[in-house]
Amino acid sequence: MLKLSKCSRAEFISAISTDKKDNFAKTFVSKADMQDQWKFCIGVYDNDELTAAIITSISKNKPHVANLQLLHTFAKHRGKGSARILCEDSLKRVRACGATYFRVSSEKSAVGFYERLGFKFWGAQKSGTQLSMFRIRGDTFLEGEYDLSDIIIYKAVNRKGKGGCTILYDLAKAQNRNKINNFLCIFFTLLLL
Repeated sequence: MLKLSKCSRAEFISAISTDKKDNFAKTFVSKADMQDQWKFCIGVYDNDELTAAIITSISKNKPHVANLQLLHTFAKHRGKGSARILCEDSLKRVRACGATYFRVSSEKSAVGFYERLGFKFWGAQKSGTQLSMFRIRGDTFLEGEYDLSDIIIYKAVNRKGKGGCTILYDLAKAQNRNKINNFLCIFFTLLLL
């Protein structure tokens, strides 16, 4: 029986195996320590065994942006749905706490997982990770609104330096083309008046 519960640093560390698929777990610990984020760590437990954990934070400034900081499924529990359960629960939790936007910077190897949940990616960041950000419109990722004309999303995607995209994907390119076409239509309509 799977259940969600707070996950401590000690519980997380004790679940790390020597399997190469658990190498990221060490990075998870380092980042959670460095950013003092263990208070936000939620785990999925099968009976009393930790199968996966997630850390999602919410910005202090309005509009509140939820940032999926870290997600790891332990090697022997992969493919059983724990990460999906954590992500879906995370969205519901942050929405209940007043978050308006949800963002994730994903390693290339995890992009397929996030896309199966309904995430869309704007582009590649300087670090090589892929950026997804949407306006929360419901309790599922499929309900997320990906609109580059939304100023918060636009600023995140086009931010110079850390966090913004250095390479835009088709989602962003198509929306940029639509904005230009809309501008031209308005411009020429005004000229004809």
